[in-house]
Amino acid sequence: MRNIDKKGIILFVLHSHLPLLYYPEYRESLEERWLYEAVRESYIPLLLVFEEIYTKYRYVGITISFSGSLLTMLTNDFFKERIHRHLKKTVELGEKEIQRTKNTLFYKNAEFLYNRFSTILKKFEDLNGDILKAYRDLAQKGAIQIITSNLTHCISPFYFVDQASLKLLEVQFYKAVSNFVDYFGFQPEGIWLPECAYLPQLDKILKKYNIKYTFLEGHGIIFSRDVCKYGTFMPYITRDGLIVFGRDFESSKQVWSAKEGYPGDFWYREFYKDIGYDLDYEYIKEYIHESGVRVDTGYKYYRITGVDVPLSSKEIYDPDFAMKKSFEHAANFIFNRERQSEYWHDNLKTGLPLSIVAMYDTELFGHWWFEGPTFLKNILQLLQEEPRYLVGVLTVSDYLKILENNNFKFEVIEPNSSTWGWKGYFEYWLNGSVDYMYRHIHVNTRSFFDMIYRKREQIENNEKYRNIVEIGITELLQAQCSDWPFIVFTGQVSQYGHTRFKEHILNIMKINRALANDQEINIQEIKKSYDISKMYKIEYSKLANIIYE
Repeated sequence: MRNIDKKGIILFVLHSHLPLLYYPEYRESLEERWLYEAVRESYIPLLLVFEEIYTKYRYVGITISFSGSLLTMLTNDFFKERIHRHLKKTVELGEKEIQRTKNTLFYKNAEFLYNRFSTILKKFEDLNGDILKAYRDLAQKGAIQIITSNLTHCISPFYFVDQASLKLLEVQFYKAVSNFVDYFGFQPEGIWLPECAYLPQLDKILKKYNIKYTFLEGHGIIFSRDVCKYGTFMPYITRDGLIVFGRDFESSKQVWSAKEGYPGDFWYREFYKDIGYDLDYEYIKEYIHESGVRVDTGYKYYRITGVDVPLSSKEIYDPDFAMKKSFEHAANFIFNRERQSEYWHDNLKTGLPLSIVAMYDTELFGHWWFEGPTFLKNILQLLQEEPRYLVGVLTVSDYLKILENNNFKFEVIEPNSSTWGWKGYFEYWLNGSVDYMYRHIHVNTRSFFDMIYRKREQIENNEKYRNIVEIGITELLQAQCSDWPFIVFTGQVSQYGHTRFKEHILNIMKINRALANDQEINIQEIKKSYDISKMYKIEYSKLANIIYE
């Protein structure tokens, strides 16, 4: 068995998520660029790293999740076409930049980025736009593991309020799993609960859909109602049979911390200085938003430089030196995990490798931290090439096989209700600026389910009614998305968070009124909602058992 002799196993768990960003009424929306940038800077660069590692070593050892909304976008032709158009424009800009920067200090960066984006475009075209096919191929070879997340990324514990909300929550899990199986062709063994939001009653629902394990923020384990004698260094099991892993504090801080983490190194690329904002409008206008709003283009030529250095004083980025720094940081990360494992392995005396659960948003690697994919590649290569390291890397399921083959007895606990993020107890998503959202979700969910119980016969005998019910379920699921309260509270794009939430609530209110008064709704009036219900594969006939049981 691979890595059985190690003192610790690093379990890299990446979470990939974006809310559904569907705007057919525009040639390009500002929000859709979130998807384009994530594909260009994270999903394809990481895929290239994983394929390179697999080619060399026949194993990668990464566990990665895809939310239901992201899975929907990455597998839909509408989005594939728009991503392709964006990647081609990015490469086209690179060709112009090579000419513009010739014989200047910026030429090296321009050429480096042009070559990188050309490789990414070629990969996208080689896959016919189906990025997840390559991830699926790696998973089927046992090189990586793919797991799921809620369909629209809701905060699960917020919906244990009444029967209607619980049924809607169950739809979240049912559709997440069924859409996952439809595309990938296998059952997901694990789930990344959005925002690591956990409530003890969740294990029953997850086990119903054959989910074997999930992950909690570390204090969800440490502050459980039972003694956790292994801290977060071994998994536990709940009374209903769900295996739970606790996030490792130290590996998290080393990568996430803005002050102490690797991404803040002064030699790494500056995220906020992009030619989309700096160059003459006439030159750059074809590569920013068509409205004239300046946006990131991906061509960034400066480094972080120092603490509180203004953007106007940044120094030129050196990609070669930055990649060397990423190697140093990879080696340091491994060194720290060795010392951590050595100490706790000797003290906990399990006789088996400890688990170090290193959990991150996928988009951190490449998008927010440009050198992140190279950092990961360096770690994976070092661990493969040097057998004397005290730690190794495995997928979560491969690690669990080690425990099962050695008859490890899981300690039974009841984990504490918790989240990751600020303060660790839901406050990013439930606070004075967004609490109004949940009242509207719960009231309209109760009204909707009450209506479809009373009108079941009409719904089942009338296709138009069924379509309206499917759209209603979709709107409620969309309203539950955790991104709306998150971006409102953080102030990143607060108005968009309010607007998206209100859009979904107004649609479900319209549907509730129509159902109550036996009025027909013209599907064309809510064509976008209808399209989204089909993208999510919301089918009344397949949800009836959940709705009426």
